[in-house]
Amino acid sequence: MKKSYKYHMTGLSAVTTTYIVLLVVLALAAAWIYHNYSYRGFHLEAQVFAYPLSDKSADACVGKTGQLADHLRRRSAGDIPYSVTTPANYRGDYRHPLLVVWAPSGFNPSLSERFTGLTGQATARGYVVVYVASVPLGFKALKSLAGIPGEVMKDWCIDAERVYYTGHSDGGTVSNALAVLPERQIQPMVIAPSAMGIQASDMEAYSCPRPTHVMLMHNLGDNHFPDYGAGVAQWWAACNRCEATPVAATYPECVEFPDCAEQVRTLYCQAKGNHAYWPGFDHDMMAFFEELHIQVNDTFDTNSQANQEVE
Repeated sequence: MKKSYKYHMTGLSAVTTTYIVLLVVLALAAAWIYHNYSYRGFHLEAQVFAYPLSDKSADACVGKTGQLADHLRRRSAGDIPYSVTTPANYRGDYRHPLLVVWAPSGFNPSLSERFTGLTGQATARGYVVVYVASVPLGFKALKSLAGIPGEVMKDWCIDAERVYYTGHSDGGTVSNALAVLPERQIQPMVIAPSAMGIQASDMEAYSCPRPTHVMLMHNLGDNHFPDYGAGVAQWWAACNRCEATPVAATYPECVEFPDCAEQVRTLYCQAKGNHAYWPGFDHDMMAFFEELHIQVNDTFDTNSQANQEVE
């Protein structure tokens, strides 16, 4: 007589089912965030720059080893990862502006690039673009981060009068901090911090640097750092010796503190996004940078002598 076997289909345990559901939800959330908060295509690709027929003198660039770079991965002296991208037709005899993008917490250079999407616009305007990985912030970390722009300037042909910092959240904090810390090695010409976790009370510990162009961006819907930006913008306006009452600016959703010392510009911008939203394109940040470049060509900028010493 044959034995009969009865098979019982057992269902997944409640714990396993819960884990599967959570994984699916997290995957969908990650896909939604990637689609809505990241850039692709042109925004990530090095572009050709229309070099001017008459260049600035680049005699100081003779002997520098930096070549055309397309997302070249490097590590700083402090072992911090960063990437370098030049215009697609990079020339070593032309002084390029340097754009350093500091990352939000937990972002590597690639994720930071996808989040801000600045490579296409910046390289088309002649910038060398550097994306720096996030590190846990502290005094020691900031000192280590401060050395990265100088490392790039030693290898690539960079215009010391045109060093720009931007970044979001922790990256915004770094952009602002490295313009005021006494240990800074470079004085940026322009900072454009976004969603930074610094308040006006934090700034009271620092002395004013030389007048610095500022486009401070802080979204109206930022519930992570609510209302942090306004006080810091006022601090910069006071340091830049601007008028205390802002007026409407020519850049979208921005106000400007007028009549600042040495013709610097001090803007405070508020887009309608939340803390996770990068507003650089809303406020036309790259056009702001370019306007300042035209202004610098018409006036003497005191950054040059101080910054050139690190090259």
